[in-house]
Amino acid sequence: MSLSTEQLLAIAKHYWPASVSDADQPGPELTRLFKRFDEALQDLGPWRGFLGHLRTLFPDFSIGDGTGPTRCSFRCIAYPAKDSPMPPIPWAVVGCMSILAPVFTVYGITFDYEGRKRRAFQLHLTPLPGPMEETARIVARELESRFHVSELPREVAATPVPVVVEWTQPPRTTLFDALFDSDPTNIP
Repeated sequence: MSLSTEQLLAIAKHYWPASVSDADQPGPELTRLFKRFDEALQDLGPWRGFLGHLRTLFPDFSIGDGTGPTRCSFRCIAYPAKDSPMPPIPWAVVGCMSILAPVFTVYGITFDYEGRKRRAFQLHLTPLPGPMEETARIVARELESRFHVSELPREVAATPVPVVVEWTQPPRTTLFDALFDSDPTNIP
């Protein structure tokens, strides 16, 4: 089921405060967000199964779970390398499934290194460059088929929303921030 942009904006406003002063003390919006996140974490079996399935689809990749308490989505991360310690890698694909609405997104990140330490990240939205594209296509297909969620179109994800998401404030806050993550390049 696809939701309209207006419905997605209403969801964002339901879970995120409208101003910084509202964000200082957990008001009703953040209380609802924390409750929703706790509910989503009650049954991680399907998500763990999904990550295991991705590992079979990408046997030469490291598949990580980037889900965390400051995000409003489940996140999987596909790194095109394996081993421990992991060698420097040029890119990763991230799949995010919102816990607030039945939508997902997939994006890429490229890395620059100083020695073995990552020093720069660049976010890539559709279309993704080079080898990221096929990986992203498979991750998107699997999210959609396993969880019955719809891909959030890029232009809808960029819609401004008058809420504060972590450190992002209007007019810079978008539906992407409110439904997925306001710091998308912050991955392990």
